[in-house]
Amino acid sequence: MFRELLYRETYLIPIFCGVIIQSVKVLLYSLIEKRYVLEKFTQPDGMPNLHAGVFSSLSTMIGIKYGVGSILFSVVTTYSAIIIHDTLRLKGEKGKQVEVLNKILDNVDEYSELRAHASLKVLRYKPLDVLSGVLIGILSTGLFM
Repeated sequence: MFRELLYRETYLIPIFCGVIIQSVKVLLYSLIEKRYVLEKFTQPDGMPNLHAGVFSSLSTMIGIKYGVGSILFSVVTTYSAIIIHDTLRLKGEKGKQVEVLNKILDNVDEYSELRAHASLKVLRYKPLDVLSGVLIGILSTGLFM
């Protein structure tokens, strides 16, 4: 049964798309920083975006396999749109909150000890990051199907 699940393209193509996206991310950030940045392979933020790529790949694959008029395509595409919207909007707002908290930590003397240890960090998602993830997801699925 496990073998049957493993060899279905419904699982493999989005997973493989995610591996491609993370590999491209490591390559891009390694070129930018002029050092090998392997830790980017496990981070979903940055360009291209992992969430957008995997879910656009899944939607594209279902559309190709079952047709864009199928109820399955409608359900998967709706979930994908919600996840991509959440990635753009909610996580972007979270980033603004962290910036405000960092300013508070900088300006309040009571928290200077906390600020000295580490600044608050948050995953950053920009529209271009998400768009590049969507494009890679769609194109790679089209190639593999």
